[in-house]
Amino acid sequence: MTTKITTASSAIADWVTRTGYESLPSHIKAEAKKALINSIGTGIGAFPLEDAQRAVGYAVAQKSTGAATVLVSGAKLPTGLGAFVNGVLLNNLGQEETHLRSGTHPAETTLPVVLALAEQLGSSGREVLGALTIGIETAIAVSRMALVPAVKYDKCEAPAVYGTIGAAAAASKLLGLDAKATAHALGLAANFAAGLSECIRIGTDEYHFIVALASQHAELAASLAQRGAISAPTAFEGEGGFYHLFGGVSRKDLAGYDVAGDITRRLGHEWGIPELIYKPYPVNYFNQVFADGALELRTKHGLKASDITAIRLTVGPLASTSGALVDPPYRTRGSVLGSTRFCVSSILARGTLNLADTLDLAATDIGALVDRTKVIPHDGLTTARIQVTANGQEYAFDGEKEGRDYRLGEEEIRGIFRTATDGVLPSVQVDKLLSLLGDVEDAKDMRGVMSASVAGRK
Repeated sequence: MTTKITTASSAIADWVTRTGYESLPSHIKAEAKKALINSIGTGIGAFPLEDAQRAVGYAVAQKSTGAATVLVSGAKLPTGLGAFVNGVLLNNLGQEETHLRSGTHPAETTLPVVLALAEQLGSSGREVLGALTIGIETAIAVSRMALVPAVKYDKCEAPAVYGTIGAAAAASKLLGLDAKATAHALGLAANFAAGLSECIRIGTDEYHFIVALASQHAELAASLAQRGAISAPTAFEGEGGFYHLFGGVSRKDLAGYDVAGDITRRLGHEWGIPELIYKPYPVNYFNQVFADGALELRTKHGLKASDITAIRLTVGPLASTSGALVDPPYRTRGSVLGSTRFCVSSILARGTLNLADTLDLAATDIGALVDRTKVIPHDGLTTARIQVTANGQEYAFDGEKEGRDYRLGEEEIRGIFRTATDGVLPSVQVDKLLSLLGDVEDAKDMRGVMSASVAGRK
């Protein structure tokens, strides 16, 4: 008698097909709504930016139409293409949610395909929240498999690569695939996952498009599986599989490890979505605490840029491999989102770190402080340390002791939504859209919500 071996694809698929909105704990539903509100708001806010306009222009030039609505623009695109364009928007502002322990942005890579499919299918708000939660939890569980290193940028562009798997789980759920087809969709997604991390290291912007491919490729994987396409059952743990190639896990370690059991012991048990952090500033997640720390020093001690003679910043390994060490000159906005010295210098020079500041690449006031800043990597640090020398005195901030909790509440996220959308949509329309999103679980058809995100729509 042959013993049936459970693979990672089949184990995840079993959980996906058994899980739905109604089975989720109430606090998890609330967390999913927060992720939805933040993603749509920051996606709208990114619409005027160059890469967002490049994606919209590319899609419109294809002259193909479909059910998926592009935020703000209102262009109607085929499902996969619409997921791609909205995926670029959700990433472009730099204010997407972050799951620190997995090093991913699982909502921004899941939501675009969920919204696109919801319009194609006429899905309800509850179905959207359920699928979004499934995608987030799957991406986190797959990326936190114990053999995978905590810092993943040595191997790949982690949010995109692991996000493709979560997005495929969400797409499979909305499409109503059974466990067998869902397993194939996940395996196909493992094949379609893509993303190099060199852009993160040196400060170029192609990651805006890479993370958007996660949603587009997930739609492709689930739609092909719906039509009978198959994938290798060991697509994740096999010798030529996902974890060996993207996670850098040795074949020897994989051969003796229960990958499926590791992933599924987290799914539905160790919820990841409550751990999502949200960004008050439109820059990389590790720079949030640096910005807050610099603002505290500036305010508490009345620091003036002209009095500052030296700045010393100590960054941890997540930051040092994710762009914190990028040196000037800054040629793209992406390079300053990661540059810890730019973010701190903006706060100390101006007291702000907003979209306009991050577009001011050649600012002389910020640049003067950048030139006085030294950034030191430290493998044992998890947050931030700032030391400022001004008027012959030393001022310090230790993020390990003084940092705040970025697991923001819904009201704070609504504030981010309003700030991000200011100038892109009229305030009365923002109020209406926030009202719809606040009651999204009552929406019978998400098409109405998406329609309300289009500029000029009442």
